[in-house]
Amino acid sequence: MKVKVLKLGQAAKELDIPSGTTVEEAINMSGFSMDGYSIALNGTGANLSAHVQEDNIISLVPKIEGGM
Repeated sequence: MKVKVLKLGQAAKELDIPSGTTVEEAINMSGFSMDGYSIALNGTGANLSAHVQEDNIISLVPKIEGGM
């Protein structure tokens, strides 16, 4: 099945992955690092152990911290 992995500031990667693949496994297959990034699945916060489905989009967005 095909999914997309997007990392802000880098090209998106379309992967052909086996059924039952988790979000974490798909990110690892993409070659992107997760350090310092929040993970979203189809625009919603995602658990790394969630299973991806056909045509899902995994996004890696830089974590924003700070404030008063």
